[in-house]
Amino acid sequence: MDGLDEYLSVLQKLPLRRKQGLLARCVMRAALERASPPDFLYATTSAGRYNPENVESIYWSEDETVARFEYRRYHKGAETYETFFCRYSVHVVDLGDSNVVSALGLNSSDLWAHWRTATTPTKCQILGQAISRQKRFAAIRFPSDAARVAGETGFNYVVFKASICDPSFIQVETDPGVPIQRWPMA
Repeated sequence: MDGLDEYLSVLQKLPLRRKQGLLARCVMRAALERASPPDFLYATTSAGRYNPENVESIYWSEDETVARFEYRRYHKGAETYETFFCRYSVHVVDLGDSNVVSALGLNSSDLWAHWRTATTPTKCQILGQAISRQKRFAAIRFPSDAARVAGETGFNYVVFKASICDPSFIQVETDPGVPIQRWPMA
């Protein structure tokens, strides 16, 4: 399976799986300080492992350790970075579940495909594009390549801004329960 319409069809049949808790993200301090107030939910439209170009999304890690692996993978210097967290409750397409991977027609080589050098969108990027065009699921939970390279197991999430709607949410909080940024806007 590799077509957008095929993924949209399968997404309608997948059982809903809500995940909730805290997610972590590491960001260069200078990047956060460029905006006042800081934009903790800055979403990019640049291509990523699970989104093609022009699909707005934000990547998070399931815990602080995986967030550090992800950050250090591309930032080798002594730059100062910030780790922050978001509270979330979303329906996810869980690629940690072999039944979901199979239902989507994916295999392990698809999950680890070299998306940066691909000449066309990868299957996982097309899956992300499909998720961004519907409202049943707001995120993909997927194995962290940075954790794998470090000899660990960990997961990341990619949340699609266009797909997140009440009662699903992600929010960055200053104090427990006091959101400073939230998708969707409250």
